[in-house]
Amino acid sequence: MKKVEESDLRQILPLFQNEADNYLATNKRIIQESDLRSWLSTDDQVPFVSFEAGNPVAYGEIWIDDEEGDLEFAHLITAQEYRGQGYGKKLVQSLLEEAKKYPYDDIFIRVLPENSRAIELYVSLGFEEIKPFDERYFWMKRKNLR
Repeated sequence: MKKVEESDLRQILPLFQNEADNYLATNKRIIQESDLRSWLSTDDQVPFVSFEAGNPVAYGEIWIDDEEGDLEFAHLITAQEYRGQGYGKKLVQSLLEEAKKYPYDDIFIRVLPENSRAIELYVSLGFEEIKPFDERYFWMKRKNLR
């Protein structure tokens, strides 16, 4: 896993070509390079990508909420052809390692309720359901094990 740079954006964009997948990962159906660029340029969002044989296989972000004193993993997506092979799990495990660099105790993930595969993955990595902040999402939380 590596931190996304401007030069990676065109290579990452194919991860976001399926409207249904985009919706599950971002709550938006259409993702353009300008969206990726805006995510990259936001100070409190740190995007990461995993590659396999030079191809992007998974993407995710750590959102840093200094005001609330916590982290959120967001925009998590795995390329369709790499699903079921452990790449999503590896990405989240790498994000958990990266999260240790931040001084916050809690990590949140919000998932659309219909994304049951993602929910199962997050539970397997120690995330637990919490009372939702927003009823549209299934909210999960775990401790940042620094």
